[in-house]
Amino acid sequence: MQKDLIFNASPNEINKVISSILARIKPDHELYLKVQSTFEKVQSIVQSCLERQGFSSFEVSLQGSVAKDTFIRSDVDLDVFVLLDPSSFTLNWIEEEFTKIVSSCLQENGYPVILKYATHPYVTTIIDGIEIDIVPAFKVKDAGSIITAVDRTPFHTKYVKSKLSDEKQRDEVRVLKAFLKAWDLYGAEIKTQGFSGYLAELLIIKYGSFVNVLEGSLSWRAYKTCIELEKYYGDEKECRRKFKDDVLVVVDPVDPNRNAAAALSLRSYAAFKLLARLFLLKPSIKFFESDFISIGVRELDMMFNFRQRELVSNCVIMLLFKVNKPIPDVVWGQLKRVQNTIKNALEKQGFRGVYAESWISPNFSNAVTLVDIYDCSEYEFHIGPPAYDENAINFLIKNVNNALVGPWIDENGRLVSIRKRRFTPEHIILSTIQSSNYTAISLENVNRLTEIEKMPFLSDASFRYWLRKFLKRDVFNRILSLLVTSS
Repeated sequence: MQKDLIFNASPNEINKVISSILARIKPDHELYLKVQSTFEKVQSIVQSCLERQGFSSFEVSLQGSVAKDTFIRSDVDLDVFVLLDPSSFTLNWIEEEFTKIVSSCLQENGYPVILKYATHPYVTTIIDGIEIDIVPAFKVKDAGSIITAVDRTPFHTKYVKSKLSDEKQRDEVRVLKAFLKAWDLYGAEIKTQGFSGYLAELLIIKYGSFVNVLEGSLSWRAYKTCIELEKYYGDEKECRRKFKDDVLVVVDPVDPNRNAAAALSLRSYAAFKLLARLFLLKPSIKFFESDFISIGVRELDMMFNFRQRELVSNCVIMLLFKVNKPIPDVVWGQLKRVQNTIKNALEKQGFRGVYAESWISPNFSNAVTLVDIYDCSEYEFHIGPPAYDENAINFLIKNVNNALVGPWIDENGRLVSIRKRRFTPEHIILSTIQSSNYTAISLENVNRLTEIEKMPFLSDASFRYWLRKFLKRDVFNRILSLLVTSS
């Protein structure tokens, strides 16, 4: 049976999918009313709260996707900024007093409080079922005068609103955001290293539509493309010299010294370009659907056992961490560092096909890192110097007792042997972690995974979902079937 790729998606097919998705994600009139009412409620609480404390040089302002009307129906949250006069307030006051005052007022009104951190602490609450971030920032004259990173946000809001005055364009942003969310590419935080909401808005402003963004992305070149909405640099080479280490550059139109795509990893960049090409080949609603699958422990155990039978030299090492400082970007940053250092250390010792991912519990008290090693055999293929080299005899002497096979001379004239590894993966991982300095996380356990049922957190559906994704890594399978037909 022959299978052929389909390369003939028509504009009508694409428009049909986009219209269908937009009907699902666009906010309705009732939601707009609810969002406005909730903002007015929190605005009143914060306003009266600070005024009672004797403060007057501030403004409670709505920012973010709701202010710009680019939010999605199923993902509503409010970014409420308290813009402070820098001549009346200090950064020290923001870091030490603001959260205490606002938290106390919210709790007096019966609302929950969660303290979070970005460039400085801010308060999160839930009112009318809507999550609200209350963020202190300085009200400055322009983006070049910012004191903290969040001071730039009102300028972003103003710029986007001035450029996306047309409802159709705002809807195109919603579609792009939905596309990114479905593939875990939405968000500039360290956990995701993807496309921020602001970046998605800038791309629509630049290209005009969701489809045009996808088509435009096909010509992007990693570490070579610079996109400008306002011509600050004009020359792409000059722009790239400024941001030479970033995989993609989208110059922030309100601050030319900032790359709005700086958080984007090469992995997320590559995934987006691949998905863009796939969607343009065969558009489908499936590109916008979550791959969340509720899976049980028994199914995971069967999946793991089958995997271990098929990949006979494979092993999975589990690291369990305690979270000491529940600051998301800090914890994720250190877990990413753990993954990279372990991978480098194992590969340096000759282990092949190393893959690592991490998960953090919803209450941010624990983290799990799994390290998948394709070739975990206790023996290694050891390549020595050329047989004609002066070091050849030393290699023979070192291998005379510990070589299982050899040494022999290969077709390239090098000495080769198969010998038992000096260190197990567990030993390498443990020594690597112990020699590093991690303040936000502390290692509690390292062991080889032999049975799924012995893992912690199996009662958590999000953990089981993450574990399935780790074991299968079949994220593209849900759409690959769209690209082939029987003939």
